[in-house]
Amino acid sequence: MRDPEHILLVRLSSVGDIILTTPTAALLRMRYPRARITWLVDTGYLDLVRHNPHIDNALEFDYTGRHRGLLGIRKLADELGPVDLFVDLQHKVRSLMLSATLHPVERRVLVKRRGFGIIKALIGRDAILGVPHQVDRYIQVLCEETLGDVPEGTPPPVMIADDSEQEKAARMLRGDDCIGIVVGARHLTKTWPVRHTAALADRCRQAGYRVVLLGGPGDCVLVGAVVSSMKTEPAHVLPDGTLGQLAGSLSRCRAVVSPDSGPAHMAGALGVPVVAVFGPTSPDRWAPKGPRVKVIRLDLPCAPCSNHGGASCPVDTLECLNELGPEKVWEGLVDLLSS
Repeated sequence: MRDPEHILLVRLSSVGDIILTTPTAALLRMRYPRARITWLVDTGYLDLVRHNPHIDNALEFDYTGRHRGLLGIRKLADELGPVDLFVDLQHKVRSLMLSATLHPVERRVLVKRRGFGIIKALIGRDAILGVPHQVDRYIQVLCEETLGDVPEGTPPPVMIADDSEQEKAARMLRGDDCIGIVVGARHLTKTWPVRHTAALADRCRQAGYRVVLLGGPGDCVLVGAVVSSMKTEPAHVLPDGTLGQLAGSLSRCRAVVSPDSGPAHMAGALGVPVVAVFGPTSPDRWAPKGPRVKVIRLDLPCAPCSNHGGASCPVDTLECLNELGPEKVWEGLVDLLSS
């Protein structure tokens, strides 16, 4: 294939996966510096890639609105125009339908599962994923004869917070001594216990740091429980808002402590030091990438037990997080801040 004029990169969701896709965008830019690169994301995720330096345009797939159904996908194809290289890192029905509608010159598709693995996934018995890291797995989609090998020096994940959101956060947080603590995670089994989160927040306050409790939609109750369990008071509580607002707040933190969740990946990509608390999932596969990332976990025979977390612990103890106390995480945070 001749060098493409228009490349469409499809990674629609979720927060962590989109962030971990940014090195693929960087590699595409390195390979094809003259190409126009468009990134397609689901509605609500545009802030993650809006200022990505490796792409020319970002577009939302409004699959519940104007892009709903086959007619909506045709409308989206018209908005995109001709595509030479279609890089599908989502591999869902919607992305496959879009590819069939666009008729790109060349496709690259991430095949997540094959054969019996599909059946095991449907019944909730996926094989536990380890190496390679998800960043490398995405990049490997491009590493075929047509595109060449992965060059040395491929950039790490990157995110750039909007200037206006950074300015708002700077006015609100007033200083650079804030420790951001992410309270929730998408799955219950990845959420660090409230008592540990509150104890760590108190420890940070006692050491002279101000604490910002961070969360997303649906975390208000959890944030309230942490505040109620604290012996001190947090400097700020930001339980909701857009991803752009969250990025602005993360960028102003001296360091961030987070479970295996999207904000951990955002912080790493923003260049903020991150202490990532891992329980049921594999850090070899899913750890945030960044210049200063430290993973804290317990070495247990039952962990990792899940690829993405779930509603309950398979052995009903959640020992991997219940026994991972605040002092161990505090020690990791001190080590990261002093390194």
